Amino acid sequence: MVINPAAAGFDGDVLAPVPVTDAARRVLAFCTEPRSGWVTYHLAARSTRASGLFDQVTTWSLLYANALAGRVDIEDVAGFSRERRRDFAARLAAVPEDTDLHTVDDDGIATVVNLCYFGYHGVWGPKTTKMAALYRPHAVPVLDGHVAEVFGFNREGFSNKARQHGLDRYERIDKVVRALAIWIRIHRAEIAALRDAVTPTVPELHNLPDLQLIDIVLWTSQDDKPTHRRPGQGERWINRPVGQHVTAEELQPEPIPQPSSHSLAGSSGTVLSAAGGEGRLDQGVTGGEDGV
Repeated sequence: MVINPAAAGFDGDVLAPVPVTDAARRVLAFCTEPRSGWVTYHLAARSTRASGLFDQVTTWSLLYANALAGRVDIEDVAGFSRERRRDFAARLAAVPEDTDLHTVDDDGIATVVNLCYFGYHGVWGPKTTKMAALYRPHAVPVLDGHVAEVFGFNREGFSNKARQHGLDRYERIDKVVRALAIWIRIHRAEIAALRDAVTPTVPELHNLPDLQLIDIVLWTSQDDKPTHRRPGQGERWINRPVGQHVTAEELQPEPIPQPSSHSLAGSSGTVLSAAGGEGRLDQGVTGGEDGV
């Protein structure tokens, strides 16, 4: 089994054990769906990370969560004050970069839990971790409503401060993060088998952190439960055919070309050459915004 919440000490309506074969089918369907979070979040982040975008925390950093259906609104962004950004950045700094969750000690787990616990009105576990996981993809799990239900909590399990199963929000986050670390640590063979099954079709999965690979399995497995199927949602992930492979190169940032040293572009759309005179940038452009 790739994951088994009941074996990790969770009770209630937890996700049933997921065999490696089922996990592989769901991962391949998810990672070849062009509108899935694999493309808009995981692949896009990988291609963007080298640009230095995740070397700082900005006012707009919270908006990155929307690449994974974070539902961040303008009030959330307005509330991400400088004091809160400093707090979030300090919590990030305490989690070593490129260190896998299952390899850290008890103190390291505590720093991850502390990061996941960051929040303020309107911004709690789901939005926080979707942002934080972009900065620390090896260590920070995405804790959204689906994942809360995987472990037997209700959809607000990582947002609502009310106690569930005798645990407050911090304790729920702590228990899930520790369970994920232990599970990944003791099930190396199953995770390796899953990776071997999906990498030939989607080579980019070879370097995906174990934690994020398991996250895809958890989310798609929970999404496949009958209670989550909505009209028009389409086939369950496990029944979907494998789609077209989207390469990481297709998500590469596109640099803005530097202007030629021999010419300057005027605001009117003309080219002023060093020798004088002018000409159209593109004879096919008829002018106006629609012609761009």
